[in-house]
Amino acid sequence: MSGFFKYAFRDGDNTIGKKIGDHEPDIVISGVGISKEQCKIIYNPSTRSATIFPNEEDPKKYRVMVNGEVVDSSLQLEHGDRVLIGLHHYYLYVDPHVDPHTTCEYEVAMKEANRDAMGML
Repeated sequence: MSGFFKYAFRDGDNTIGKKIGDHEPDIVISGVGISKEQCKIIYNPSTRSATIFPNEEDPKKYRVMVNGEVVDSSLQLEHGDRVLIGLHHYYLYVDPHVDPHTTCEYEVAMKEANRDAMGML
């Protein structure tokens, strides 16, 4: 969400996950709780739509959240959506045709992602 890492999706399937052996996803991330295929985003350039799919093996163990909600089935991303992959990889989905300078405060996103845990306190 800092804008330091920017990924342009290619047409079709874009896998996000951990590089293991010869398997290398399109977008490589690492860390505890990251699967070799954490999630998949299917991008359609003609409609500029991106649909995120959770991990097929175990979506609860290898979680993905959008705007603070766990993704348990396919979900179309909207400009400005906050995407948390695993426990520490935060991304902001930006459609450059809408506004390439869209941002989100990290603290707002963290509160959103941890809303349930904070409510228990």
